[in-house]
Amino acid sequence: MKVFTIGDSISQGFRSLAAARTDQCYSTLIARVLRADPYRYPSWPHGGLPVDLELLMRRLESRYGSDIGGFEWTTVLQTINGVLDDAEDYYERGAGNEHMPYPSGDRFWHNTAFWGATVADAWQVTPAVCKQSIQAAKNNQDEFLGPPNAAFYRTALKVLNPQLDPALDGISQLGWLEQHAQDKNEGVENLLLWLGANNALETVLRLRIKQTPNNPSNRPYRLGYFERKAFGWNLWHPNDFAEEYEQLLSEVERIMAKNTQKNWRVFVGTVPEVTIAPVAKGVGETFKIDGSTYYKYYTYFPFEEEFALTTKYQLTTQEALHVDRCIHQYNDTIKSLVKAANARAGQQRFFVVDLCKALHDIAWKRNDGQPQYQYPSYFDFIYPKVDSKYYHADETGRLRQGGLASLDGVHPTAIGQGLIAWEFLKVMRTAGVQVHGVPINPDALDWRAIFAGDSLYSSPIRIMKELYQHPRLAEMLVKLFDAWLE
Repeated sequence: MKVFTIGDSISQGFRSLAAARTDQCYSTLIARVLRADPYRYPSWPHGGLPVDLELLMRRLESRYGSDIGGFEWTTVLQTINGVLDDAEDYYERGAGNEHMPYPSGDRFWHNTAFWGATVADAWQVTPAVCKQSIQAAKNNQDEFLGPPNAAFYRTALKVLNPQLDPALDGISQLGWLEQHAQDKNEGVENLLLWLGANNALETVLRLRIKQTPNNPSNRPYRLGYFERKAFGWNLWHPNDFAEEYEQLLSEVERIMAKNTQKNWRVFVGTVPEVTIAPVAKGVGETFKIDGSTYYKYYTYFPFEEEFALTTKYQLTTQEALHVDRCIHQYNDTIKSLVKAANARAGQQRFFVVDLCKALHDIAWKRNDGQPQYQYPSYFDFIYPKVDSKYYHADETGRLRQGGLASLDGVHPTAIGQGLIAWEFLKVMRTAGVQVHGVPINPDALDWRAIFAGDSLYSSPIRIMKELYQHPRLAEMLVKLFDAWLE
């Protein structure tokens, strides 16, 4: 097996609030450069889970054009509900429900990533856990403005056990790695391992912090899955993260030591600063701290400081800085653990892909409008240009800003996924990965196809201006977003 992937939403191809385009995610792009055939991954019909904001916005555009008129506002929620109903019908009661095996007949995927996964979920989330949670949430009722229930578990179930084989109900991401590594006919040549973002991400999704207690006798990863989940933590204390990640890496070491593929490598992604995600809009006074630009408040895009002050939706400068400093400590831990793993192996088997630095260098506001990132040469003369700001297109269909982050303001577009693939490929080349005896070439990425396949770039959404010019639609979506998180 040329490449195997363990990760969370970005590794899965989650985009615009839905698991939808695994075919365009970085790991799939890497597999193509490696000429890994087959490289199996699921597709997600009807917009995926929980709800595809791009599909929703395009439905609004198809009905209202680039403007929503006065009386038309009374029908907007019904239009939105139509998109949600379609996904709910398919994933709760239709061909995508939890009792229907994946139609292709595939027993496993080469990409086992699923959105929302924390570090410990790599071994704690299994099909059995998913089935139990789906059953607990199930009501078989069509809810107004309701996405499919138990969406996280429905996704993870079809990733971990696509044929719903009862014999595999106890298998996790690490379980699949072990099965493939010990396959006498194949083994695992390259492991892409990128987890940790969800140990901090909900701080910006919910705009509040609930940190783990740093109790040495009761670390979160030692709890049972449902017990840990019940606490509702959204930011791991660096000491809690360190022990959890050490457990992950020690399991990966143990598994790969028995790998039937002797020339194996593990590529480990660092945790991005979640506060640079454009969903968390910086408003108010700015401050230069630790060489980066921070704002007085962070609130949901596209609102301003007044919204942050008059609602519960805000993080302060100090809160955002605290989240980032926790993440910096996470990454120091990852690098230290990788170094120790290589020392034990007696050679370099583990390689750090510093995605935190890459995404920090791309960030527009964090760098005060002067990003330091060196893009691939293909980007030099593309038009329109792309950046990390929140996506915006005008009523004529002209891209005004953004292009790297999807409509949820967190997850990358197809173009953003291409840049992540490029970062991995550069490290893989340094590590000596070859394709048919030739060193792997990061510039082998087909950027023309990546840009053409990015629908937000190639076919901008004309109704986006309603989010900027009229807060009514944005307020509707924020309320829905908040309800979906609960």
